[in-house]
Amino acid sequence: MQYPTTFTFPKRYEDGLVTVMRVMLAVIFIWFGALKMMGYNPVYDLVYNSIMPSLAAGSGLIILGVIEVLVGILLLFNRALVLTHILVFLHLLGTFSTFIFGWHIVFVPHFPILSLDGEFVAKNLILAIAGLVVLVHESRKRAELLVV
Repeated sequence: MQYPTTFTFPKRYEDGLVTVMRVMLAVIFIWFGALKMMGYNPVYDLVYNSIMPSLAAGSGLIILGVIEVLVGILLLFNRALVLTHILVFLHLLGTFSTFIFGWHIVFVPHFPILSLDGEFVAKNLILAIAGLVVLVHESRKRAELLVV
């Protein structure tokens, strides 16, 4: 008996799973951003040791929160894909910059051993990249609709 070497899921599964991922990313961005807008910043050290330390507290923290909520709303309603791409990419750069500017708090006691903060940043990189995957998928889906 010959067994297939690959298994492919129907396209609707991919679309459905990407939609679920998009909504979950939106919830996370809105949740974390809202906390920052209310003045809660459990990741103060990470933000302070990034490329934009001014976003760690005060009005900078509120601005960061507004941006995160905006990204979440744009993801939730699947609108303004180019703007959302740009904001998610910038967020990804800011997150990644912690590995450069805050290496002393993400690698404890030294590289390659990640601290709890380092693991948090690494997981955030996955979330940001997942956001870009969702946006690329949605852009491609819209382009396919225009061709048909």
